[in-house]
Amino acid sequence: MDNVLDFLKKSHVHIKDWEKVKDKIQSLVTGRQNKLQVVADFDFTLTKFHNNGHKIPSTYSVMESYSNWPMECKEAIRLLKSNYHEIDNDPLRTIKEKTPLLLDLLRDAFKIMQCSRLQESNFKSMVEESSIQFREGVEGFFEDLNKANIPVLIISAGLGNIILEVLSKHSLLKNNLKVIANHVKYYQIDDGITDAVSSRQFVHPYNKDIISSCLSDSYFENLSHCKNMILLGDSLGDLHMSCGAAANTLLTIGFLNEKIEQSLANYTEHFDIVLVDDQTFNVPNSLIKLVVG
Repeated sequence: MDNVLDFLKKSHVHIKDWEKVKDKIQSLVTGRQNKLQVVADFDFTLTKFHNNGHKIPSTYSVMESYSNWPMECKEAIRLLKSNYHEIDNDPLRTIKEKTPLLLDLLRDAFKIMQCSRLQESNFKSMVEESSIQFREGVEGFFEDLNKANIPVLIISAGLGNIILEVLSKHSLLKNNLKVIANHVKYYQIDDGITDAVSSRQFVHPYNKDIISSCLSDSYFENLSHCKNMILLGDSLGDLHMSCGAAANTLLTIGFLNEKIEQSLANYTEHFDIVLVDDQTFNVPNSLIKLVVG
C-alpha cells in the first residue's frame, strides 16, 4: 500500500496516525465504488481560499459584491458578515453562546435579501461577475464520482443559490449530487412577479451534526449499503457532517487555509489527513482513482 500513497508524502500533507490512515484507505479500496459515498463542505473546501495570494470570495461575498445590488443592501450585509465572523471567531464565547447570535444574523441577512427584491435570475449574473473558483481538480473529481455512480452530499452554511449556480456553470449538477445549504426560495405571487422566502432551517458552522442527523431517515437510509465515506471540510465543525450516516470506515480530509501555526495541531488531532494551503484537489482525486481503479 505504501508505494501507491506517495501523494500523501508531500510536505504540505500532515497525518498524525499513518497506520490508521493506511488501514482506512485499504478499506475504501476493498469496498470499491459501490460502498462509497462522499460528503463535503463548499466554501473554501471545494472552492479555493486564494489564487496567488488574492482572496477568493465566499458565496455570501459573491452576492455582496454584485454590481446591480443597492449599496445600502451591500453595506448592511457587509456589517452583518463582519459581526458574524467576529462572533464565530470569539474564543471567549462557547458554541452554545454563539449559536443563537449567529442564527439572528443569518435571519437578518435573509430579510435584507428578501426586501431587496432580488430575483432568481440575478444569482447567475452574480456568479458570472465574481472571481469564485473551484480548487484545481474539483471538476474532474465530480466527473469521476458521477461516472462511478458515487453519491455526493454537500452540506454548506453558505448561500445555496450561489452554490447551485457555480455547480451549474461547470455542468456538475448530476443525479448523484445533493446540496443542503441556505437557500432563498422564490414563488409566484402575480403574473411575472415573484417573491422570496428563506430556508426554514438555517445551516451554520455548529449545527451540521443536526442537519446530517435529520437526513438519517431519508438520504442516508437510502445509502445504507454505502458503508464507506470520505468527508471533506475546512473547519472542525465540518467533521459533524457524517453524523447521520452509519459509516464503517470514515476518512476525513481537512483543508487548513489560514492561521496555520495556531491550528495545525488541532486539525491533525481531529482530521485523518490535513492539507495545508493546498489550492488543488490532488489528494482527493488520487484517493478516488485508487478506489475506482
